[in-house]
Amino acid sequence: MYVSPQALRCFLAVADELHFGRAATLLHMTGPALSQQVSRLEKDLRFLLFERNSRHVELTEAGRALIPQARAVVAANETLLRWRESVRLGRRSIDIGFMATGAGLLTTAVLDRLRSADPDLHVKLHHLEWSEQLAPLLAGDIDAVFVREPFPAEGVRRRRILSERRVAVLAHDHPLAARESIRFAEIATEPFISSSGGPPEWTDFWMVNPRPDGTRAEPSLAVSTVEELLEAVAAGAGVTTTPESLPTYYRHPLVSFVPIDDISPSVVTLCTLEGNRRPELTTLQDAIGQACHQAAVKPPMK
Repeated sequence: MYVSPQALRCFLAVADELHFGRAATLLHMTGPALSQQVSRLEKDLRFLLFERNSRHVELTEAGRALIPQARAVVAANETLLRWRESVRLGRRSIDIGFMATGAGLLTTAVLDRLRSADPDLHVKLHHLEWSEQLAPLLAGDIDAVFVREPFPAEGVRRRRILSERRVAVLAHDHPLAARESIRFAEIATEPFISSSGGPPEWTDFWMVNPRPDGTRAEPSLAVSTVEELLEAVAAGAGVTTTPESLPTYYRHPLVSFVPIDDISPSVVTLCTLEGNRRPELTTLQDAIGQACHQAAVKPPMK
């Protein structure tokens, strides 16, 4: 059985909108053409995807189950088309993922040196959510990713690049907000905000679990993005820790960042797939080395 990616795109548009007319407009198609695509897909799959009449459209149980499969196929097809186009144009590319601050203050220097070393190389950046971590790399969607330890390392090669202090993220009116630095014990008993969706070791690291006394704290709130984190802290929902470079990229008028003197630093690591020997990755590794040398940054000890 062959199912065309275009038919799946049509299905997903209707599934998102639950309205054939709006979905057709988004796809720049006529309503009858869209309906025909969906009907053909239902015929090929041999089950109904939608319950529909003149007044409303609803997904069937089978239709709901198809959504993640359809998204995966459409995404894979788009990746293949991009690859075909790059081959047709003879254009080499490298896809690099990063979360929040990437490689900290070295990020721009690394990218500048990469582009200078190979001006014909198309560098595409992918912003990743905390919950994604290494998933796009392991799926083959990107060539390399800047991540912060800890993370599951099976199947990847890693190069530790730099370390930086962790800072406390506090509401601007917090009693410790004006301090030059603090000890972790001064905030250990406060409600802690964590990231959602990441691996347990990631959550534990930023919540400083286990605590110095051996106890473990549970998050008072879980957030998905830096923006959500800052809003939650500003509203007084709790405190957390974050890399020292984060306020360079993300600011909030009602949030303060205070260095913590007595907990381990955050380590930035470049990860690539084991066995991937693309020359573009060698160029990236060289750019990292040059940027670190220029900034007098020594890689953390293993």
